[in-house]
Amino acid sequence: MILLAGGNTALLEGLAQALANTGQRVVVADSIDEAEELQARQSAILTVAERSMVSDSDPERTFLRGTLAGGGALVTYREAGDTSRALPAQLARHVLADLVLPLERNRLVALAEHLATRARAVGRPSDVTLPGSSAS
Repeated sequence: MILLAGGNTALLEGLAQALANTGQRVVVADSIDEAEELQARQSAILTVAERSMVSDSDPERTFLRGTLAGGGALVTYREAGDTSRALPAQLARHVLADLVLPLERNRLVALAEHLATRARAVGRPSDVTLPGSSAS
């Protein structure tokens, strides 16, 4: 599963459509609480979270622990024009990539495909989207 978390619904839906081609199920959360709830049901191989959602949260929150459990990866993003400061060092060391979206959408898709391949190689159970099902 790939988890997308953020406040810009249009951006997240566009990313969900692009990531659906990786063969993984893609789910979208509008808040960190909703993301934690989704992670509690199933761990994601990739969590893509809006930078402000992650940097403003407590590093000990279930969200961050759930993201990194079981070989999952965390990618943060900000939108073009966002001039926010760097991620706190305690958080930055856990982040695979900090992207500017939608400009770096192709890089995100490549990371997702690599992580899906790695998950299959180490024997992580497949979470393939069934034909005809929605991406989010």
